[in-house]
Amino acid sequence: MSVFISYSTKDSDFIDKLSIKLIKNKIPIWLDKWEMQPGDSLIEKIQDGLENAEALIVVLSQNSVNSEWCKKELSAGLMRELEEKKVIAIPAVLDDCKVPLFLRDKLYADFRSDFDTGFNNLLRPLSKLFSEHMGRKKDNDIITDYAINWGIDEDLFFLSIDLVNWYEKQRKSILLTINVEANVQGTRRFEEQLSHGVDWLMKETVITLLYENTRLRELDILVQRDSLFRLKVLMRDINSDIDFKIIIKASLMGEDNHNDMLIHLVDYLEMLNDSRKLRLK
Repeated sequence: MSVFISYSTKDSDFIDKLSIKLIKNKIPIWLDKWEMQPGDSLIEKIQDGLENAEALIVVLSQNSVNSEWCKKELSAGLMRELEEKKVIAIPAVLDDCKVPLFLRDKLYADFRSDFDTGFNNLLRPLSKLFSEHMGRKKDNDIITDYAINWGIDEDLFFLSIDLVNWYEKQRKSILLTINVEANVQGTRRFEEQLSHGVDWLMKETVITLLYENTRLRELDILVQRDSLFRLKVLMRDINSDIDFKIIIKASLMGEDNHNDMLIHLVDYLEMLNDSRKLRLK
């Protein structure tokens, strides 16, 4: 999934600046001049980009509102939004142009006076879709919220994943924490990445290793009403000299009906890995 940008080629300088800024903020984008190869069908590529889009940025200017090609893109994008209610349409206003009627009820990012202010307005709704730190998944009556934090603590790299499963019908929830600590070699690797502005690489590497670890994928956790589940696991990255210490905890919260609950760790690892793949696409 990615963000589709509808724009006029006459606004290419702005689009280049916007695209680079979005990528630096880990927002995957679909831009026709980046995606096209010699011999590709322009219409088919545009359709593929719209069909796989999670969000639609509509760059509005005096150039674009008069562009027939942009009007066609907008029509297809808004049709999909109306039909599936999944695509977020975000207008980005560059100048004092006439905003199309079907976009006037949308909150827009205003780039007319200041780029940074407009970009921050644009980033807020996109962060809900592509956030590195927080997320939510809903599966029938179960809601899973999670938070991911990482950095240096007591001179060692750490990754902390906190997940809360809300079971609405059963009026209870499960708190699951996965705490990862790297050895000295792993910490040095993270510090190198941090110095180059890519500190997120270690986080994504650890999430991949957790997902691929056979023992963790096969782990079923019985969360008991009267005790804390706690497990310590050692994990090694076979492609480097880095070891990780993992501590998993789980506790049951909410109304006490004297029932324990069983969860499968692989369900959470798959969710985290799916989010990782979306961020890196």
